[in-house]
Amino acid sequence: MSRRIASLWGTFFLLGLMAGQLNAQDKPPVPVHDLAGKDNCLMCHTAGVMEPVPDVPATHEGRNSEVCLWCHAADSPMQTGGAKAITHDLEGKDNCLMCHAAGVMPPVTDVPESHEGRTIEKCQWCHKTEG
Repeated sequence: MSRRIASLWGTFFLLGLMAGQLNAQDKPPVPVHDLAGKDNCLMCHTAGVMEPVPDVPATHEGRNSEVCLWCHAADSPMQTGGAKAITHDLEGKDNCLMCHAAGVMPPVTDVPESHEGRTIEKCQWCHKTEG
């Protein structure tokens, strides 16, 4: 009986570790090198430029070096908490700032100051619909 309990606890422990690893994979990777003097990420992280360096994935089309650290910096919200999910459907709601701009709809969450300079096209880079 004690072997069964130990085996059961071991299984739960391993499942917990695996779930933790899956959650960690949801976060964008953080640069493993220093960033001093390296403000053009695409100089190295473009397809075919440097073989051992990971290329920017196809899902990042249209993103430039200025936006890399929005998600990939160690202290970015994507690393420390993750982007909030979109809790409503998006049909006919392609202009996020119609509702999510400061003072437009008081019960609706405003876009935070940290998002200054981000356009509507960039909202769904990080924010995904639930489900």
